[in-house]
Amino acid sequence: MIEAAVARRPTVFASAVRAAAVAVSGALAVLWAIEGVVKVRAGFGASDILLVADGAERNTRVPEWFAPIGALMRGIPAVFGIGIPMLELLLGAVFAVLAVGGLLGLLRVRGVAPRSPRRVTAVAALVSGGTLALYWTSDQLIAQYPVMLVLSLLLLAVETLTPAAVVATAEG
Repeated sequence: MIEAAVARRPTVFASAVRAAAVAVSGALAVLWAIEGVVKVRAGFGASDILLVADGAERNTRVPEWFAPIGALMRGIPAVFGIGIPMLELLLGAVFAVLAVGGLLGLLRVRGVAPRSPRRVTAVAALVSGGTLALYWTSDQLIAQYPVMLVLSLLLLAVETLTPAAVVATAEG
């Protein structure tokens, strides 16, 4: 009986890790979707990008290395004005798909892989974290951004640091 409990530990651990990844993905899905919807509903566009770029240029809290990014933003503000809300909505959708797929896998729904693809999750977490770092660097800090950054880094850590042997034990 004790041997059976010890043998199940990797499976229980892997299931807990997958459940945490599902919860974090779900939270990021909601937060990114809200960000994108707010910007779309507010008519976010080129003028908003110019406000950010011009404000960053005059702000002493913005690091010097942001200058080329600010120049790019000023050069093609319409692309950023459309691209930023679309990126946020896309991140929300990707995290939603990962959360739903992970949940279905945890519930062992037939035909669904027991966990999301690690590369997709890691790339989504990196893009999420990078986007938030860009916002933060340009001094556009909103209360939920630090939370979103921590969640992105947590998801990235879970996906990259969970040993493959533990995942294989739980799946096989």
